[in-house]
Amino acid sequence: MASIQKTKNGTWRVQIEMRGRRDYKTFPTKALAIGWANERETDMAQGKVRSSSQAERTPFATVIQTYRVRELPKLRNRSSKFMLNTLEQRFGRYRLVDLQMKDFANFRDDRLDDDLAPATVLKELNLARRLIDYAIKDLSIYLPSNTARLVDNPHVENDRDRVFISDEEEQRLFEAFPNDNYRHIGALALESACRLGEMLKMEWHHVDFTRRTLTVPKPNTKTEVKKTVPLSSRAIAILESRPGRRRGRVFNCWAAGDSFQNGYKRAIVRARKKYESDCELAGQEPHPELLVDLRFHDFRHIATSRLAKFFPNVIELSMVTGHQDLKMLKRYYHTTPEELAKRLP
Repeated sequence: MASIQKTKNGTWRVQIEMRGRRDYKTFPTKALAIGWANERETDMAQGKVRSSSQAERTPFATVIQTYRVRELPKLRNRSSKFMLNTLEQRFGRYRLVDLQMKDFANFRDDRLDDDLAPATVLKELNLARRLIDYAIKDLSIYLPSNTARLVDNPHVENDRDRVFISDEEEQRLFEAFPNDNYRHIGALALESACRLGEMLKMEWHHVDFTRRTLTVPKPNTKTEVKKTVPLSSRAIAILESRPGRRRGRVFNCWAAGDSFQNGYKRAIVRARKKYESDCELAGQEPHPELLVDLRFHDFRHIATSRLAKFFPNVIELSMVTGHQDLKMLKRYYHTTPEELAKRLP
């Protein structure tokens, strides 16, 4: 039977309970409330609708907390922890049934107004979408739709065009590295196009010096697909020059990527300051782009561009770099018109 009550703000709230199912809705007039109640009771009696009572009772914060306990430990992306905190602060008090498209649109716009990168805002929106999907699929909470998926994404332009490092940049940066550990992992990145995480988790038994290959097991790859990377003679020489016994991790001097990245950023700053100082002594104007906006992940981009000269076949190049999506590989594959012209008869 339907229960219709007038709220304090003058609207009419309908509550329907039938065969253990509950449904709620609020209307501006009593006539609309009665009409919807009659229609809803008929549909519920015929089994045409599912109850949203659990979504009425469940705050979004409960879903976030459940996801934090059950799913977060499985994720390799450490930023998810902080994004969950952001979403909980913004939407935690909302009941699932109350989450609307405009709420997520406003969240998107507010985050962009706070000068967050569009790519970061997109990650937060995607996590919100996954949370609602998680509530529907894993927690069996009925919702008619995932309203977060109805919101337009912010426009993201995150293609990197850092495909080249000059000899001077490379020399100055490697001189600024604090020790050989940084020099070895930097040189290996430029030779193999491996990701930082793959190299930090690399163990000696993954390297086959005879076959000149590096096996990256499934858990250590971004795509969670096992890959075998062919190694150049210089890459082999770098690995052979590593001190110590060949047991355990090859680069066991860093506990995680953050430790390496912090040292790398400091080295970039040192190298740029030394370059500017040398230019001042020589009475020269420093080049505005030298040792500027050079991230370590750009080494993979630069290495792939170098390897493309040896592997003009994109399929072969993907086998070396481990790219599963050739569209993504295209971002790293760069050939100048002059180089293409040289291949023509």
